[in-house]
Amino acid sequence: MRMVSPQPTLAQLLAVLGEYLTLDDTDCLSLPPAAYRSSALYALEIEKIFKHAWMCVGRAEYIPNPGDYYAFDVLGDMLIIVRSDDGEIRALSNICRHRFMPLVQDSGSTRRFVCPYHAWTYATDGRLLSAPHMAGAGRFDREQCSLPRYRLEEWFGFLFVNLNEDAPPLAAQMRTLEGYIANYRVAEQHEIFHYESVWDGNWKLSAENSMEYYHHMGLHSDTVQDYMPGQNSYTPPPPADLSFTHMRCGMNESFKSGGHTMSPRGRLDTFTEEDLTTGYLVYVWPAFTMAMRPNGNNWLSFHPQGPERTGILGGYLASPDLLEVAPDIGQQRRGVMERVNEQDKLATTELARAMHSSKAARGPLSPFEQTIAQFYRWLARELVGQPGPT
Repeated sequence: MRMVSPQPTLAQLLAVLGEYLTLDDTDCLSLPPAAYRSSALYALEIEKIFKHAWMCVGRAEYIPNPGDYYAFDVLGDMLIIVRSDDGEIRALSNICRHRFMPLVQDSGSTRRFVCPYHAWTYATDGRLLSAPHMAGAGRFDREQCSLPRYRLEEWFGFLFVNLNEDAPPLAAQMRTLEGYIANYRVAEQHEIFHYESVWDGNWKLSAENSMEYYHHMGLHSDTVQDYMPGQNSYTPPPPADLSFTHMRCGMNESFKSGGHTMSPRGRLDTFTEEDLTTGYLVYVWPAFTMAMRPNGNNWLSFHPQGPERTGILGGYLASPDLLEVAPDIGQQRRGVMERVNEQDKLATTELARAMHSSKAARGPLSPFEQTIAQFYRWLARELVGQPGPT
């Protein structure tokens, strides 16, 4: 693999990415440091990937009743995620059609959205209901002043938004994954605690850390390594359509025997022996991941906010049968998972600082990091082109 200068051009970075298309997973170096701070590469990623991608913006259970809503930004677009009066979940523009004032902040429940600037009022489906003192305004047409809608689809309780009106349906992207995770009954799960944050670092750093278990032996030496040692990880063959990458990690004996807070409980008859004795992570391009164990699921969605800034959205899901036998499971596991997330944050923020060092250089990937090589290859297909699945 070629060496690159400390300040490579976009063309040089793309040339490096292109090399991954012909390399085996176990014959790869990491990306060059500039790939995590280049404004030009970041702009290309936004234009060619994220403006056409399905991005997870939360879960349907956040808005269980008509009128429930929350504000959420995607790549600078300001959205209202709302369950309208008819029960349908919509993604509406959070910008008043009069003079651009955001309509809502945070979350809540309402019968109407009233602009805090000039009191224009909208129904929960986006229709303009009233606009005070607009009589005589020659360019005013109530029917043309509804709040624009964004593409929104629900998958297994998760809500995804796409800024591209012509993007293929989300279901097509998730179809193969559904076969791989059927035993985990994700669609039945409920979120028992939630987290949102902003990490100072490139989205790819957050992504890479979330798709391998190798870092357990270092970053998580006092948490996850105890029951799921990184050296027990292995990479199954990728799916034929290359729609995601995945990895498993063997649990230690205390975990298997039920002697740990994170041990499998609840209904277990749908799981194979491999499911019961390993953690299973899946990473769906471009920025959605689930780290699953029997009846538990730690999920994350990464939202680029600049070359060195990433929005983090996530939560921990539990199956109803687990909640039935262990009603306090959220309290039991919250401390561990919050500590794990704080440790994972360092894999973005500290690495981001390191990318500015003049001595930072590319390093060889471990055989335990084949998912990262597959991630680089996916980036290359999206930004450079060919080859894809056969």
